[in-house]
Amino acid sequence: MVALVLFQRATGRELRNLALPGQACDKATRDALLDLQDAGKARPDGWARGRKLWCLTKAGHKEAAGFLPRGTKLSTVREQERAGYDEHALDVVATAGHLARAGHGSPLTLTTEVRHAVPGRPARYADLVLRDPGAKVPVLLVEVDRDNETVGQLVEKLASYTAWCELLAKGADKARAKAARHDGAAVHAHRHWRTVYPPTRHEGYPPVALVLTPGRKRDRPGTKPLTPEQKAAKAERDHQRLLRRLDAVEAGSAAYWSPRPYPFAGVSAGNYHQALPVVATTLQLLDAHGADALVWRRFGRAGWHTLTAALDNPDGDRLLAIERQAAAAARRARDQAEREASRPACTRCEAKLTDAEWDRARWGETVCASCQREESDRKRAQLAAEAAAVAAAQAARAKNTGSWWRRS
Repeated sequence: MVALVLFQRATGRELRNLALPGQACDKATRDALLDLQDAGKARPDGWARGRKLWCLTKAGHKEAAGFLPRGTKLSTVREQERAGYDEHALDVVATAGHLARAGHGSPLTLTTEVRHAVPGRPARYADLVLRDPGAKVPVLLVEVDRDNETVGQLVEKLASYTAWCELLAKGADKARAKAARHDGAAVHAHRHWRTVYPPTRHEGYPPVALVLTPGRKRDRPGTKPLTPEQKAAKAERDHQRLLRRLDAVEAGSAAYWSPRPYPFAGVSAGNYHQALPVVATTLQLLDAHGADALVWRRFGRAGWHTLTAALDNPDGDRLLAIERQAAAAARRARDQAEREASRPACTRCEAKLTDAEWDRARWGETVCASCQREESDRKRAQLAAEAAAVAAAQAARAKNTGSWWRRS
């Protein structure tokens, strides 16, 4: 019921992903929907893509709203069944289900149509927003594109999100905010987005996820149905077209997601603190593999990644710390080599002086300790020899004096 009061309409599969992500099939969800139908709290609301759509009745909507915190954005009540359905809305619900099934969010942390207003620009409504403080992915702004917007329009969306993230917080000091632009993560303390969303756990602005899916065109009356082989070939062509579309959006939006270079020599790490992280996938990949698989592309990076890996910045602050430590070690080694090259030698044996000997050399002592000991030993031996010679001479004189008295 909570999922339906938030997303209005969904099939049993999407409701399973949102409310019971651990279930292997949606039978328990469909049984619960039938029970709610018997209680007059839910009803079928047409069919979509071969599956029955469900929505809440007025009574069910009122009861489900009571389970949610005050101020939660709720969907409107559908008074009567309609033949048509909104393809885009179903794709948004499907994306939310895939995220929840992968452990990224729940019906209480996923919100649709979230407004981001920027002065001088049309207000931007994110199709889906994940806001889950403390989770591996605490915040994610999701845009679902059904191939009905141009590449330029998608790039403009990323430009609008960047402009919104750069808005100053109410009461922020403009001079301090400008100075903080050169101080890494400190810049975000002055930004409006930090009053709306939790910390992202990574450098940069709140990340944006683009989920692309091909637009489904209604078959003309009398059109011959495609064979399974033709459907598979068409699906592959559509998917390749979406991937080329992602390439074009990535190239056109580089100014927003690219990290800035650091003004340090020998540093290849990027400054992501004022960059907009953009990840992208297709709904077909999510349907086939799930949102926790290697189905996400990070703009500016090669290959496919999990969502958490795609949002990480291995070439950001961590690499900067490693490179600065390596640069400091190289600087210390260079300074040590220069010091060793200028280390004086002993004037006698030409051996390099130790640090203590070098300190004494500044006062004129340029002889090493070993040579000093040898000199001390030599002088002691010389003094001992001289003392022995004096004693022998004295003894000889004394002997000669005693012999004269005996002859008298």
